[in-house]
Amino acid sequence: MMFEKLKELRDYEAKIQRETAKDLHVTRATYAGWECGKDIIPLRKLNDLANIYDVTLDYLVGLTENQENRPFKMDIDPKVVSENIKLLRLSRQLTQKEMAESLKTSQSNIHNYENGKSLITTMYAIELAKNYDYSLDKLIRKTK
Repeated sequence: MMFEKLKELRDYEAKIQRETAKDLHVTRATYAGWECGKDIIPLRKLNDLANIYDVTLDYLVGLTENQENRPFKMDIDPKVVSENIKLLRLSRQLTQKEMAESLKTSQSNIHNYENGKSLITTMYAIELAKNYDYSLDKLIRKTK
């Protein structure tokens, strides 16, 4: 399961779902859907959870088991994310269409992500990280 760390970290902190949901300003049912994998946690809430547990996004979604690098606790700046997506694409000499195809999305989505019209979804952010060996924490500039 992609988000097995959610339950693992919550259990480690000896919290019940209701407490974690309260920390995230969502209902227990919403959080439970994320934790069991029924629903996908939005990137902003995933970042909030990483801040709460003082772990990296990469660790939280299972892209790494390394917990040595402690992240900065910060909110997501959509402008930073859009700039980083564009810089990543250009550094790989990809067109928006090519990146879209690799992420199994539309070119218009990539355009919207790069121009800050919408924040990249969690699933596309994870696919981007996997496909291009790129850190989610670097994507939102949570690390140096």
